[in-house]
Amino acid sequence: MILCLPDLITEDERRQILELIAEVEFDDGARTVGTALASIKNNREITALNPSMERIKRLVHQALARHEVLQSAARPRTMAAVMINRYGPGMFYGAHVDAPIIGFPAQVRSDLSFTLFLADPSAYDGGELVFEQGSGEQAFKLPARSVICYPTGQLHRVNMVTRGERLAVVGWLQSLVRDPLLRELLYDVATARRLVRERLGPGPALDVLDRAQSGLLRRYAET
Repeated sequence: MILCLPDLITEDERRQILELIAEVEFDDGARTVGTALASIKNNREITALNPSMERIKRLVHQALARHEVLQSAARPRTMAAVMINRYGPGMFYGAHVDAPIIGFPAQVRSDLSFTLFLADPSAYDGGELVFEQGSGEQAFKLPARSVICYPTGQLHRVNMVTRGERLAVVGWLQSLVRDPLLRELLYDVATARRLVRERLGPGPALDVLDRAQSGLLRRYAET
């Protein structure tokens, strides 16, 4: 499931992140991947090793934690890592799959990847996040402060930027629920529960959904 959510962070939080980024020097993005991917990765990054990233990570973590829909869809257990990436004219990232294990020396399984857009779409041309699937391609270019979350095993690329600058936070989550199909089922149950609560209020229907959600989490969640 590919999930697009507007306004994950506030405008003030975006401003804080941009101010922190302005004080830091970007590195060659090809340095964070192996030899096989280095030839198709042309961007600039600020990695988790930079001290400024700790504050950015806290801001993003707080935003993820307070977003009810994202919590229902991702069931995050921990945030494996975050980094900032920047694409200027001529920069791109070819088709690839994100690493299944993130971090060193502490290693975390990456179940979900996310991109939090910091630049408005009008600020750059190109730079679409494209998912390559058997049924065709899906391209996304979301407004600033929006986030897109998707299974880490999804084949994707970032199209070449031809004008302006594409700036984003990218990160990876380990989920309480490893199986993406089970996560989607739990998301459907949570959505049904929310709709019943809003339209009918407390009652037998909500009780049944509460019991179903609790039972599924107890059976499949990994703590």
